[in-house]
Amino acid sequence: MDVLSEELSQARARGAVFSILDRRAPWGLGFSGGRALTAHVLLRGAGLIEVPGIPALDLAAGDVVLVTAGTPYTLVSAPGVPVEPIGEARMRGSDEPAVHDARILCGAYRMEGGLSEAFLATLPRVVVLRSGELEPAHRVLVEVMATEADSGEDGRQSILDRILDLILVYSLRTWWGRPDSQCPGWYRGLADPLLAPALRAIHRDPGAAHTVDALAGIVGLSRAAFAARFRTMVGEPPGRYLTVLRMRRAADALTRGEASLATIAAGVGYANEYAFSTAFRRIYGVSPGRWRRRRVTEAD
Repeated sequence: MDVLSEELSQARARGAVFSILDRRAPWGLGFSGGRALTAHVLLRGAGLIEVPGIPALDLAAGDVVLVTAGTPYTLVSAPGVPVEPIGEARMRGSDEPAVHDARILCGAYRMEGGLSEAFLATLPRVVVLRSGELEPAHRVLVEVMATEADSGEDGRQSILDRILDLILVYSLRTWWGRPDSQCPGWYRGLADPLLAPALRAIHRDPGAAHTVDALAGIVGLSRAAFAARFRTMVGEPPGRYLTVLRMRRAADALTRGEASLATIAAGVGYANEYAFSTAFRRIYGVSPGRWRRRRVTEAD
């Protein structure tokens, strides 16, 4: 099972290209910082990303930047240049004439599922991936994106959206591969050939009756050895990990659908609503019904 793809699917990460802008220097773009996750790709030229509290970071052509929600920030050609809000920049479009100093792509991801908060918590405010450290296929995607951005062909928007989705997957793999990065516990666990089969079994069907003994049997370890190895690699005991995963899946179901509590409870492995509600309250601090009402209110 491809756990990374499943996690992104559950979080409903979908790319939405919202600007491809050609600019002559000096140029500056301002962003509210309110989006859950934004990607910037400098398709041509050079610039800086300026985020309060973080030293300005130089950007070169082919670099990929991920920015999580927070304070407003800017992309600029040089320090101190005038900054145009991205909304106004999108309405104005690209600079004329056709020769420009920079081409900047900015895309937002809609991370609306119950897993999104835990997913985004593994990322710092700003991730900069230099062109030279990208996987070969990742660099090719950036080049294809630059080519497609110049295309006037039908389907251009859909192609760019899909490429942006792929760039997120490659970016996460590159970032989480760094020794100093904070990657999810399941990602570390999947790198362990002894733990990987058990983790895939859990994610394939969180509602199944996964006991520690059964999971240990899958990987051929004793109960004690499996539990100790799991806690060291993943960061929490297997029982706790399973419960949290079940509750995140349940929270996602509560947010995006009208299924009854009994149906959701059964889907994540609980025989009755009472046991499910107790587990849910332990993780989220409120009952499933209140969680659903709160999310519906927030959506309105």
